[in-house]
Amino acid sequence: MSCRMGLPGVERLIEVPLESLSCHVLLQQEDEFVWANQTAREVLGLGPEDSEDLKVKVADVMLGAYPLGKAVDLAGADSRFECILMGSGGMPRNITGTLQEWTFRGAPARLVIAIERTGSLYDEMRGHATFLEELLDSAPEAIAIVHRGKILHVNHEFTRLFGYSAQESVGRNLDEMLVPEGRMHESEMLALALEETGRGFLETVRRTKADELVDVSVLAAPVRIGGDQVGVFVSYRDIRQQKQVEARLQHDALHDSLTGLANRVLFLDRLQLTMTRMVRRPDRNFAIMFLDLDGFKQVNDTKGHASGDALLLKTGARLQGCLRPQDSIARLGGDEFAILLDEIVSPLDATGVAERIQQSVCQPVEVFGQFLNVSVSIGIAFGSPEYTDAEQIMRDADLAMYRAKANGKARYEVYDHSMHLHATVRRQMEVQLREALANDEFEVWYQPVYSLRDGLMESAEALLRWRHPERGYVPLGEFMRLAEDTGLILEIGAVVLSKACAQMKTWLLQRPRCPLCLNVNLSPTEFSQPGLLGLIAQVLAETGLDASRLRVEITEMAVNQDPDAAVMHVQRMNDMGIEVSLDNFGAGLASMSNLLRLPVQRLKLDRRLTSYLPALGRQAAFIETIFALGRVMQMRMQADGIETEAQLVELQRYGCELGQGHLFAAALDPAAMEAMLDRPRLPERSRTI
Repeated sequence: MSCRMGLPGVERLIEVPLESLSCHVLLQQEDEFVWANQTAREVLGLGPEDSEDLKVKVADVMLGAYPLGKAVDLAGADSRFECILMGSGGMPRNITGTLQEWTFRGAPARLVIAIERTGSLYDEMRGHATFLEELLDSAPEAIAIVHRGKILHVNHEFTRLFGYSAQESVGRNLDEMLVPEGRMHESEMLALALEETGRGFLETVRRTKADELVDVSVLAAPVRIGGDQVGVFVSYRDIRQQKQVEARLQHDALHDSLTGLANRVLFLDRLQLTMTRMVRRPDRNFAIMFLDLDGFKQVNDTKGHASGDALLLKTGARLQGCLRPQDSIARLGGDEFAILLDEIVSPLDATGVAERIQQSVCQPVEVFGQFLNVSVSIGIAFGSPEYTDAEQIMRDADLAMYRAKANGKARYEVYDHSMHLHATVRRQMEVQLREALANDEFEVWYQPVYSLRDGLMESAEALLRWRHPERGYVPLGEFMRLAEDTGLILEIGAVVLSKACAQMKTWLLQRPRCPLCLNVNLSPTEFSQPGLLGLIAQVLAETGLDASRLRVEITEMAVNQDPDAAVMHVQRMNDMGIEVSLDNFGAGLASMSNLLRLPVQRLKLDRRLTSYLPALGRQAAFIETIFALGRVMQMRMQADGIETEAQLVELQRYGCELGQGHLFAAALDPAAMEAMLDRPRLPERSRTI
């Protein structure tokens, strides 16, 4: 070793062989120990070969200068210090010593002479170890006392959470437990917090001994003794369960609870991101598909919500199976879904997906042991720079879907600008329908039904009329489909039923011997509603009309949507004393098996078949078969739309019992119908020729 004394006060040490001293002797240059004697090397776990080329960071082996002395990095004259010397194996040793200026290899240095001692602050603290350790171990958080990045002490929860024993933890660099990508950010954040506020807090991830990542909240605060900061108190709280709850809440906020698909919020966010990318890359196209299940409401109403939910769940899975990995799907609510087709090359990509979806969805779905059938109507809108907001393109895809519904369902339509006008008209009409309900603009007119055998009036069919305050009477074709689509038909139908029953009761009170009955039509939507029987019972009770005077007409379409539910509904009406008629028979070609099960009392021939009369060839054979079927099933046959005497003759020849049409009388307002009740028999010429 080459060294020389630099100050007169230390010549006495020249004669002392530093290498053989029993105390710890080290030389410090800047932040490193560059030489250590045998005693110090043994404590540090170094051999003789290390003495000439020693480079040991001061901060790695000397931790925490306590208030009885000064920190080892203080400049100035001779000074005393106390600190912890970290020996090999992480064993802490309490030392006290002095610092003296020195010269080593021609450069300024410090001579550090230290001895291990008892009775210091450290030993006094260790004398209270039982109390302090029990105090820290009772804390629910993991706690570490740190100095210059090195761990001085840990509690029991720390060892449990991170997997390091107390011996493994003491002396370990705290950075080893940080996730690499967050190390700089966390260190700077905690340091800044300590400087500005005296404490720091963050939520982050720590790595355990088993290489497991643990979500923790970290609180750091300075440890001060006598006003001097001698370390940092760091506590960790395990927040894995909290993070799981937060993740679940976040997932639930962005996903449909039933299907697990994205919800509207998440879907719109993804769509907006796709639209933003399209601005930067105009060559990148996409398409939006808006889907609505056809016939789902009937399933939900007749089979129950559990079956409806199961159907939606399986349908969502089928839809996903038709998509590519880069595509997105969401359930918007009810039976509505939306699909984002990203990076499509041409419109054929979107229409091809639509065709696959229709083929998949229309396959029977087994739910609770029953097979259910639905189809899907799809609207498609393609990405364009004209769209600046996700809601705009969603609106246009929705308009295209409604066009698909209006054109027969179970199909897809591509948006074009003319749909805006159609949608505007629909919205205006819906508003007017709601106002019509509020303002009592709906009226009930009546068309007489006559016996084709004796010419007597047998019943009257209640027919809806809408008298608009400005337009006058609005044709049914302009608003009935919209009323069905919006569900307003339920309110309108209830109005018709109530007014017709009240009017019929009034007429019967005035004519006690009148045998007249009331025929009321039910749309498929009305027939499938769960509260239908309750509504009918309530109206009959409020108006006082006997159930035997009411006849309900349902369509083949209503039966075909859910045959099992139809049979149940009709049977319950029969039990109430209400006769049920199958309307528009011959137009929908109802399944023979359904017809055999359905307890209806009459078949009402569709007016299109009446228009064929007198019929020839296949048409004649088909009509004869229908009447033969009615006779075999012992049902009364009724014809609608009788316009000519020739049609009447043919119907009588087939054995048709009842009929209505303009040949006898058009639909009449209540006053005109009341006048007809006073002459209930057809003129002789209208009974036959």
